[in-house]
Amino acid sequence: MEKSIRIKYLKEYTDYVIVLLSLFSVSPFFSMIVNTFLQIILVFLIWIRLLRGGIFFDHKINFTLFFVFVLLAVQAVLSGGFSYAFLYTPFVTFYIPYLIYKLLGITYFRYFIKTMYFIAIYTFVIWLMQCFIPSFDDYLQKLIVLAMPYSWSAVPRSLLIYTAAWGDSIYNDTLGIYRNSGIFHEPGAYGVFLCLSIVINYFLTGSLFDKKNKVFLLCTLSTLSTTAYFVIFVFLLFYLFSSKQNPALKIMGLLVFLMVSITIYESTDFLKEKVESQYSDQKIAADNNVGRNEAKSGRFYAFFTSVKLFFEHPIFGRGIIYGTSEKATGEMNKDGSYAYGFIGLFSTYGFFFGLYYLLYFYQGLKFLSQKYKILQTMLIGIFIGIQLSLSSQIFILSIPFVMLFILGSQNSNKKLIWK
Repeated sequence: MEKSIRIKYLKEYTDYVIVLLSLFSVSPFFSMIVNTFLQIILVFLIWIRLLRGGIFFDHKINFTLFFVFVLLAVQAVLSGGFSYAFLYTPFVTFYIPYLIYKLLGITYFRYFIKTMYFIAIYTFVIWLMQCFIPSFDDYLQKLIVLAMPYSWSAVPRSLLIYTAAWGDSIYNDTLGIYRNSGIFHEPGAYGVFLCLSIVINYFLTGSLFDKKNKVFLLCTLSTLSTTAYFVIFVFLLFYLFSSKQNPALKIMGLLVFLMVSITIYESTDFLKEKVESQYSDQKIAADNNVGRNEAKSGRFYAFFTSVKLFFEHPIFGRGIIYGTSEKATGEMNKDGSYAYGFIGLFSTYGFFFGLYYLLYFYQGLKFLSQKYKILQTMLIGIFIGIQLSLSSQIFILSIPFVMLFILGSQNSNKKLIWK
């Protein structure tokens, strides 16, 4: 009896480690999505799967892996590029989430929320101290420099368990505070995962405003992330639209919400001014192919660049691995970043795989939403909001988001049963 209890606790502890590893796979301490770190995770998961027993493949994951290998082979032939990454990229991108799903099932999402909730609380406290206690801020600035040689990062910012505010780019002069990055590489990235946490927790509890989501919303506000604010706007708009209130009250509520949102957008420097200036500058950069000669990034630059690349390679895409990308041939600067969100997925993997991925991504959301019978209208709003959040970052193929794709592909047309 005592031994079985110890095994149970060891299993739960290991499950939490797996969830943490999935989050650390996008940590700036490991230079964002680092293939070496992902390969370590893959070996660890295979070892755990061997210990616990169970299948390692099924026809659904086999089809996904085969699909990606075919695209890689075609891209290698068309671009004349090849590298060792050809062999492991499908596994670190899609097989890792598959193994996690086979080990944890939908419990992964419960542990994900508990982990994000814990991270949100303690990093919020540290963020407040860094904003309002100068001596503590000085201490963190020194600490991140000392920690950098032990990390895989190119910029001193991460302590692994917290990303310190490291420069003027994340300081808001109007409010006189830093933007909160949590454990992620910058505030916008933290906003992406907070928005995902709000959605998953909504599915688990049936309440958009329960205790955990209030904390997630507060932390989202502290990021001062333009994209995260727009995503929250989308969530709330569809929430009001799909509510079961009296139609007249619903219309009044929507009108008031829209008026307040427009007022906030017009009067806030990091919303209207930031969006309009970034749109103008980055569209010009994309139109003039500035990224060929210098490192460029940004949500609008990435969108317009990815659109052009998609029309150049609509069927098979290009650049799943570096060796087949425009960067390898010098057509794009090697330090540029442009494969953001769904359009980045389409430009990299081609139309058919992009559609395949998004279809099962949506099915994954739909599967999780069954417990509290979330309305289809709200589900569509959530899907749009998540895609909007991913449009400014490179996380659409990171582990937590691919987990939704795996969930959808493994459970298409099945009913959700919570254990």
